[in-house]
Amino acid sequence: MTKSFMLSIVTLTSFLGMIRTVSSFRHPSPSSSSLAAFGSRCVSISSLSIRNMNDASVLSNQQRKRSQMKMSSVSNGVAKTELASRLDGLDKPTVWHEFSPLAVKHQSINLGQGFPDWNPPQFAIDAMIDAVTPTKQRNANQYARSAAHLPLAQVLAEEYSAKWNRSIDPMTEVATAVGCTNALYCALQGLIDDGDEVILLEPAFDIYIAQVKMAGGIPKFIPLRTPQNDNDNNSDVKYNANDMFTLDFDELEHSISSPQTKVLLLNTPHNPTGKMFNMEEMKKIADIVQRNTHVTVISDEVYEHIVFDKEKSPHISIASLPGMYEHTLTLNSSGKTFR
Repeated sequence: MTKSFMLSIVTLTSFLGMIRTVSSFRHPSPSSSSLAAFGSRCVSISSLSIRNMNDASVLSNQQRKRSQMKMSSVSNGVAKTELASRLDGLDKPTVWHEFSPLAVKHQSINLGQGFPDWNPPQFAIDAMIDAVTPTKQRNANQYARSAAHLPLAQVLAEEYSAKWNRSIDPMTEVATAVGCTNALYCALQGLIDDGDEVILLEPAFDIYIAQVKMAGGIPKFIPLRTPQNDNDNNSDVKYNANDMFTLDFDELEHSISSPQTKVLLLNTPHNPTGKMFNMEEMKKIADIVQRNTHVTVISDEVYEHIVFDKEKSPHISIASLPGMYEHTLTLNSSGKTFR
């Protein structure tokens, strides 16, 4: 017998935030390991030492052939096995491997990867010191609660309750992870089965594809399109990312209606374009999701505090829209703000 439950994840990179509820899903009720519902299939891959390969008492002929096929090289008596097929292609260099060394080589300004040359704000430094100072009686040498350190969860629940005008339970709707990348990994592992499709809006942050494949899912791409405008050649007309990158909602609905589609990974403010989805766009996305309730929105909002014009172009969390809290997992991070 299983019970439906609402689970919100708020992660902080150093504190990382992620908020979520899926009361319409059926999962076992959260236990002391509440993140297990989002998947704990973390696998550590290392070299495998195989001995007695020819010992029939250890390996049958079939097992021996399979092991021999899996070996890619043998060095100093250690057999290195091939990685799982779901990792095919993920060993290739990323954009960071290519462009960050080039930026160093040519002494250029690296706009693709953040390397801050200033310290965090003093209050953050003081809080970190207090957290490990014995006289503060924080018990910093103890295991934290697995879902989230409760004082942190309470603060996050209060903040997002006020933002979204609803009551968020820190015990059941808030959890933390070691960085947003880790939170996204856990979420995809818990929501995706082999062969499930995850919609990504291109261009997309490079880790999305790898994490979907790690979960056994299939990335499904929908491009943000640049509309043709009669004034494209008019240098007096100024455009921003919100104008230049648009989503074809008919294309989105066509893709999302597939029963194999389980997740829409929404990123706003968007990396790498800087686009911020406005209220009209958010309402259209919400309408599509509510017509296709088999889909969960994972909303990556790690740049929510980096906004140029809060009046004309505010950040909007899709979970704050009517009827969307139950279908949304929101990821937030203080790391982008304090870097």
